[in-house]
Amino acid sequence: MRSRTHILEEESLFELKRTLPNEWVIREKPKDYGIDVEIEIFTSKGEYTGIVFWVQLKATDSENLKDHKSIRMPIAKIRQLASYDLPVALFRYNSKNRTFYFDWIKRHAYLSSSSKKKSFNIEFQDYHLWSKDSTNHIISFLKSKIRFSNNLFSFPIKGFLNNINAPDKTARKLSSKISKNIAIIEITRDRNLANIEINVLENRIVLNLSGAFGGSIGYKKGDLNNEDLIFKAFKDCLILILFQTDKDLNLFKFINDHKLLDEVINHPGMLHYLMPKLIASESGNHFTKEIVEHVFKSGNPISATIIQTIIFLSSKKIISQERVESYFEQVIELSLESKNETSLATSYYNLGGYYRGINVFDKAIHFYNKAYKTEKSYLKRGYFCRELAGILFELDFFRLSAKFYTKASVLEPDNIFLIATLGDAEFYSGNYEKAFNHFDDFLVKNANQNHDKYEFSLKYTICKALIEILEIKQQKRNINKAYEILKSLTQNELQESSKLDELVKMDALNPIIWSYFSTVFLKDEDLTMLFVSSLIQAILIKRDSKIWAYVAIITTYEGSPSELLNDIVNTAYFYCREDFISELQDMIELEEYDDFKGDKFLNYVEELIKTPKEYPMELRFWDKDEVKIIEL
Repeated sequence: MRSRTHILEEESLFELKRTLPNEWVIREKPKDYGIDVEIEIFTSKGEYTGIVFWVQLKATDSENLKDHKSIRMPIAKIRQLASYDLPVALFRYNSKNRTFYFDWIKRHAYLSSSSKKKSFNIEFQDYHLWSKDSTNHIISFLKSKIRFSNNLFSFPIKGFLNNINAPDKTARKLSSKISKNIAIIEITRDRNLANIEINVLENRIVLNLSGAFGGSIGYKKGDLNNEDLIFKAFKDCLILILFQTDKDLNLFKFINDHKLLDEVINHPGMLHYLMPKLIASESGNHFTKEIVEHVFKSGNPISATIIQTIIFLSSKKIISQERVESYFEQVIELSLESKNETSLATSYYNLGGYYRGINVFDKAIHFYNKAYKTEKSYLKRGYFCRELAGILFELDFFRLSAKFYTKASVLEPDNIFLIATLGDAEFYSGNYEKAFNHFDDFLVKNANQNHDKYEFSLKYTICKALIEILEIKQQKRNINKAYEILKSLTQNELQESSKLDELVKMDALNPIIWSYFSTVFLKDEDLTMLFVSSLIQAILIKRDSKIWAYVAIITTYEGSPSELLNDIVNTAYFYCREDFISELQDMIELEEYDDFKGDKFLNYVEELIKTPKEYPMELRFWDKDEVKIIEL
């Protein structure tokens, strides 16, 4: 036996299809998302508009008129429907007189946003009743929503004041104040012409900008007679709406014109909400000083962290370097004035970290040094020693880098990756045996491969060759002298193994020497040393896709270390990305590789590529005596 509910559902769907224009395409949807039908709008001439919306049908056969014009829904459901990319309309069908009330669910998501209850009573007004004008209202609303969602609009916009359950006097006074004082909104009495709906409730203002943006600011029910307070709530809510658009100039002008900066700064919730745009937007930089000073003097660690997090996003080119430097200059100046050494040291450290993130290593080392001199305890912090070691490494101070990596490994004994980076510092310092042992230790302890091991596996192989084949366990690299001698040698001398051996004894990590060695080993058909010399060149030059492609192909020769192909491919891809694959494609098409099963090999290489592991940027600040870490 069919239930009355199913009969009502079918009846409501039938009536909806009968009510909507014939040229609109109606498709029934699975119930998974709470959507009953999808409607695609075509013109009366059958022309495609690209406008689509969804509908949830709610039918009733109640005798009670109140049930026809309202429905109670879980707030979680309202928010779910409002979150969809396509706009959702709620159609309330009454089987007694076969009529529909309809409204957009997003509107009720805004109206219920502050409710602490689990459900919300959606109430339809007389103007929500389906009429001959409803199709035009739907088309107009959806076009407006698209325009506003894409920020394809300009101010002023039209606003309609909708009094839901506040005293008429309150609504009239607010309407008057908006008309007199808010230049970006023109009040209209025709709700269908309005872009922004200003809903006045007994305890809050709720704004709805064409279903694209919304906001809500509350007040006490007893404050409804306070005109200034209600108007202030409206302005605060309008700030939230402007923030959601990309109309920064309008936002900043509105804050300035109405002298609302103090209001924003001293309202913690609003400050945290608006701070990203107030700090990040280049057009609003005149706000920065006031906000930074307020946050600094308030001692609020959450606010401070928000600012610092935004600043660190500059490494993603969101904020200019000039803006970041200006911010830190302010904080440093405030710290010096208040003689707050903890804040000063933290600012020096974070500024150094910023420069480290954008690869300006000379400035990074300068501010890390200032942080240490201000707060000696930094050298007892593992992360500081680790990061300082990395900066020194990038500046080619390899021995000093190894010293700080060693210190960091003592302070952070569980950080396995430090073993690999220490090996790297020793490797470039010329301590090949020490580097070999560190790489070996890392590869053993990283058996579960929490860290990428590819490059360090190749360096382990290089160190082993330098120690066992060339008998170089350690050397004080004489980089400049090796280059001077290279320049003085003739082309014939550069083909002599004895001359090249002398140069390797000065600096075993000179890629030019190994390029000449490759020619000699190729002529001598010494495949082992040809591989070693080519691999050393690839590791030292890093971003030369041609050398990496050549090394990868060598591993396919009989007697070559084919087990290293995975490490070679993933290291090459890390540094060269798709250029490596492209170069490999070009190389296998060369005539000398005619007998080589190139396509099969290249397909295998592509299967080996893994997405490189990424490590989050860490931002630190001090809350009292405890360090807080935020990963970005």
